[in-house]
Amino acid sequence: MVKILRAASKGVRKRELRYRCGLTPSVMGRYLSALTELGLIEARDLGEVCYKTTDKGLELLHTYHKLKWLLWGKTFDYMLVGLLSRLKLDRKERERYTAYIS
Repeated sequence: MVKILRAASKGVRKRELRYRCGLTPSVMGRYLSALTELGLIEARDLGEVCYKTTDKGLELLHTYHKLKWLLWGKTFDYMLVGLLSRLKLDRKERERYTAYIS
C-alpha cells in the first residue's frame, strides 16, 4: 500500500501505477478500492483513469516513514551496542590468552 501511495503522490495513470508497483491487475484493484474507500487516494477520469494520493494519504506516508526510521534507528542502536559489547569481550579474552601464552 505504501508503494502505491508513494507512486501516486504526484498523480499517475493506472497502467503506470501497476507497472511501478509490480502488482497483478486483480491485486491492484483490491488495493486501489481499499485506499479509495479510506480516503488515502483519489481517482480522476481525465480520458484515462489517473490516481493521486490525497493529503490524508501523504500524511500517512509521512508518519509511516518517521516510524520506520525510529524503529530502524532503535533496532540499529541495539545491534550496534550488542556488537560493541561483543568486541569488548573478544578483546578482553584475547588479552587474557596472550597473558597466558607469554
